[in-house]
Amino acid sequence: MQNASLPEKDPAGENSFLSRVEAFRFQESVLNASGLAIMSTTPEGIITGLNTAAEKLLGYLAKDYVGKPWLHFHDSPELLKRAEEAQQISGTKMEPTFAVIVSEALRQKSGAHPDWTLIRKDGSRIPVSLAVIPLHSEDDLLSGFAGIITDLTGQQMLKNILDSKSDLESLTLQLREQNRRLDEFAHIISHNLRAPVNNIQALINLLNNNSEIADYKLIFDKLKNVSKNLNETMNELMDTLKAKTEPQVDVTEIRFKEVLDKVVQSLEGELIVAQASVTFDFNEAPLILYSKPYLESIFQNLLTNAIKYRSPHRTATIHFKTFMRDNHLELSVSDNGQGIDLDRFGDKLFGLHKTFHEHQEARGVGLFLIKTQVEAMGGSISVKSEVDKGTTFTIRFN
Repeated sequence: MQNASLPEKDPAGENSFLSRVEAFRFQESVLNASGLAIMSTTPEGIITGLNTAAEKLLGYLAKDYVGKPWLHFHDSPELLKRAEEAQQISGTKMEPTFAVIVSEALRQKSGAHPDWTLIRKDGSRIPVSLAVIPLHSEDDLLSGFAGIITDLTGQQMLKNILDSKSDLESLTLQLREQNRRLDEFAHIISHNLRAPVNNIQALINLLNNNSEIADYKLIFDKLKNVSKNLNETMNELMDTLKAKTEPQVDVTEIRFKEVLDKVVQSLEGELIVAQASVTFDFNEAPLILYSKPYLESIFQNLLTNAIKYRSPHRTATIHFKTFMRDNHLELSVSDNGQGIDLDRFGDKLFGLHKTFHEHQEARGVGLFLIKTQVEAMGGSISVKSEVDKGTTFTIRFN
């Protein structure tokens, strides 16, 4: 490849440079009136004039700088980078010379406005927009260039302020989301761990002075299961909480039956006391990719609610079922408990600290957590219920 070069300068001869200097001085009053910082050069990039605005912007007097190279004002690393970029675009070898500055103007035959960094006399750097305009003689030969310089310092400061504001707003949103997640997990820990603790108490209460060794052994075996599940749940919650700095919730392949078995074991004491039975049908959809702590929390809260709000008039039965509908995996949890008056409470059902039955252990947290977790994973939850007949919660997974 050949080196790119500037066109031949005006062959007008020896007085060419001086004539351009005089021409610039002749027009200087007009240029100053414009308020724009303007420099003129020879085709090779030698300064022929700076107007007053350019003197103020760069800190140099025109009389001290006419006849010196334009490149003096430019940052060398930036010039080298632009030469490499221009070479990639044109396919022509480019050196970090004045040709790089004017190449776009020469190629387009019109003023170009790339951003550059210029160096002032005091060594400070200023961001500018540079419009380079080719100047031609009456014979249409290139006689030089005019550079119109726009100081972008104010715009850069405004951009920095807006960027800082945007960063601050983004950080604020991240902190709010982080606080929401921490608050959610605080509720999970305080609410979901209460069930196993209550279950331990329920198992212990099954023993009395008349209990035999076999009874103690049976309860002790059940307590071991509760303890094991409680420890697993604590570890999983802590691991998930540590991972909350990540934008995505970790998912894994889970068997519904394994989650239900674990939750039933954790609530076995309460199920015995309530004489409730739990049935399931996961044949149509036995697996799911999901957050394990979330799914365990959903199962535990739905089962806990079904036990807590069972009917005093019949034996409690709770049925878990998974199925496919409209290409979506769904889970239904049905009970024959007290039911909910949806006409009165339907719009408040999933609100935080909303309760709909006179129950001393009601906290109004479980359904709120379920909805929050389901929606966080892109799903939805709906409910059908009749007072004194029972309730069915249906979760559509994403």
